[in-house]
Amino acid sequence: MPRGNRKENLSTRLAKIPRRGIVPPEEIPGSLEWSQERQCLPKTYDHSAFAERFFEGWTNEERTKYLHNCIPRTTGDNNNAANESLIDNINRWVDGNGWQYIEGGEYDGSWVNPRYPNRIFRGTAVTLPITGDVSETVEFPLASNDDDPIGLACHFEVSIGGTQTTIRPNKWTDYDSTRTGRKQCRTNERRTRRIKRAEAYTEANKIHNPEKRANAIATLKAEFLLQDVQRERAKMGIDNDD
Repeated sequence: MPRGNRKENLSTRLAKIPRRGIVPPEEIPGSLEWSQERQCLPKTYDHSAFAERFFEGWTNEERTKYLHNCIPRTTGDNNNAANESLIDNINRWVDGNGWQYIEGGEYDGSWVNPRYPNRIFRGTAVTLPITGDVSETVEFPLASNDDDPIGLACHFEVSIGGTQTTIRPNKWTDYDSTRTGRKQCRTNERRTRRIKRAEAYTEANKIHNPEKRANAIATLKAEFLLQDVQRERAKMGIDNDD
């Protein structure tokens, strides 16, 4: 049996709901205006929710190349240790790539780099708590990948509907070197291998003589099995000449 106002039809219940009027687009979660409003970042602000993923996916060789002369990495067990590490990582990146800070004058707070002659990059700053009531400010050049084709500056990455902001370097990453890229390469190799083997079996099945057809298929199976064994041995680092 229906309970409460459920005995009333839908149109009656909707008519009793007080009308609010037109909802501003920026108050509608997921809308373009809603996202843009949350991506407007001031020049200097205090934010403690930056994720420490600045050098995520980097190899030791890549870190050594850019960070050999920069500030040591900070470690700790408290909640602010990630902020200290993030600040150190940004300083490493800026120092390791030869950025020079402009202080005073018309371009106060901007940055220049010898690899970009006659160009000035705008700068920004982030203030993060590191211990107790103590906060530290880190400054760095800010540019999009289009304005920074070499990949020396930094950029903000906004995610989770504008609720999380991450600072990342403008490092160009080879897609084939990423986990997703390597997985896609393996998938393509398997697909190509399956297609070639299917074509070989199709040709073997066209042989009219039953005995020759069976021998051809058996030979293909042995050949493909040997290839699979050699591939697995190579993955395990075993010399196939043994």
